[in-house]
Amino acid sequence: MSKIIDHQISKHFKGKGHFGREALSSFLTDLDPEISESAITWRIHDLVKRKVIDQVKLGVFIISNKESYKPFISEKLGRLSKIVAKDFDELEYCLWSTEWLNDFTQHQLGSFFYILEVEKDFVEEVFNAYSESRQYRVYLDPKEEIMQRYVESEISIVIKPLISRSPKQKVAVKERSKDKIYVPTLEKILIDVYSDAVTFYTVQGSEMHALFENALKHYQINFTKLISYARRRNKEEQIKSYLVNNFDELVKDILG
Repeated sequence: MSKIIDHQISKHFKGKGHFGREALSSFLTDLDPEISESAITWRIHDLVKRKVIDQVKLGVFIISNKESYKPFISEKLGRLSKIVAKDFDELEYCLWSTEWLNDFTQHQLGSFFYILEVEKDFVEEVFNAYSESRQYRVYLDPKEEIMQRYVESEISIVIKPLISRSPKQKVAVKERSKDKIYVPTLEKILIDVYSDAVTFYTVQGSEMHALFENALKHYQINFTKLISYARRRNKEEQIKSYLVNNFDELVKDILG
């Protein structure tokens, strides 16, 4: 039965762009006049979970035609996570490689480094732990001059305070592996690049434009999550203006 409903929903809403919960609820009621409100809520949750539809923001959906961004988790990234994941048990953190930006930018970045964000009260302690390992060049929230002169290789780790409620996800280091690490969602990556011209000085201007354009065109974006995180970085109005001014056709009827 679910496959039949999936097909009917896809057929009805395909090509109509974004649609609201009211329109979706009305269509589900037409299919089953006896369906309850709680059953509608469950059905919508199930449709989103199974990627039949995407929730682009609270109460706004689109037929799923874009993939979720799945960054490549290298073995080295997995090894890098061991100090913070095992030596600082239950510490909230987020780790990733700027090499991932090559999935979106116009030109491939010649060099990359790792970013490790941890709870602000533990930043120095984690910095010391990684420095003592002597395997990496470790920088504690470096300023512009340090970033541009020294942070330039894959043995470099930039450690920064993690903004509370940052959008992140837990992923396996290898397929079917029990070892998992916390990495940023695509929404977090976009807002971090937009907000932090010091750390991401090589991905500004036209490169940032390409980053956003490719992300918006090819991957699922949860705009509620994106704007909420931008708000926590005090960039809500700025990012809304940037998106509307540069990508109006891609964000039309979503931002408001």
